[in-house]
Amino acid sequence: MQPVLIEKAPASIMIKLSANPFQLPKEIRNHHDHFWNEQINNNPTLRNGEVFTITESKQTPEKLEITVARTDYKHYLYTMQHPACDHPCKVIYSCASILTKDNYMAFGRMSQTTSTPGRLQFAGGGLEERDVRDSIFEMEENMKRELQEEMGVLVHSPSTRSFLPKFIKRKGSHDFWAVIYELTMDYTANELHDHFLHHNQSIRESGKQPEFDQLLLVPLEKEAVQSFIQKEQASMVDYLTPILKKYTEGN
Repeated sequence: MQPVLIEKAPASIMIKLSANPFQLPKEIRNHHDHFWNEQINNNPTLRNGEVFTITESKQTPEKLEITVARTDYKHYLYTMQHPACDHPCKVIYSCASILTKDNYMAFGRMSQTTSTPGRLQFAGGGLEERDVRDSIFEMEENMKRELQEEMGVLVHSPSTRSFLPKFIKRKGSHDFWAVIYELTMDYTANELHDHFLHHNQSIRESGKQPEFDQLLLVPLEKEAVQSFIQKEQASMVDYLTPILKKYTEGN
């Protein structure tokens, strides 16, 4: 695995959609189909939706420009389970660290009905067709929707202090890219936790399953973060440890 690279987000971030879908060789598609059939036998809730893979990137300190092409979730999931595969799906997604007013960072534990059960990660998600305007993805709108769906948090509300792109993540286990936002809130850690529990209960009452089955809150103090990293046994998305450490640098 390549080391995770976390950089300050540039002032301009643009993600463009190619007019041409990503083409896979027939033999590779057959491997994906066989793997997919095995996965849905184990987890019938999986759905093969549209996914977007990076085909080109240009980056300067002031601007990040990414071009993506259409592929599918089979391609993505195969890449996740086969890191050294040929023709990998290389995605870019958005996610958000949530900071409380008493200096905790909040993130979730993925529920057992997801493709990565038990994994710790920020709220967020991949690119979606509905966020495309004139071949450009509106990343901020995507992130706002994910926060509302997964955490019950409204970005434009009295409880929000600030919301902005903070970091760009590259490299790591699959060389996926991420635009990492920072959402600071007027909630305390306890208030945010209560809000999350209420949100999940509402989801279950509607007959659905929440994306996260637990909200974790870690105080942004160096010793507390080090202790959490050392003791936590669950799998973590590759950016989580570097981001936690970055927030406690100099503390």
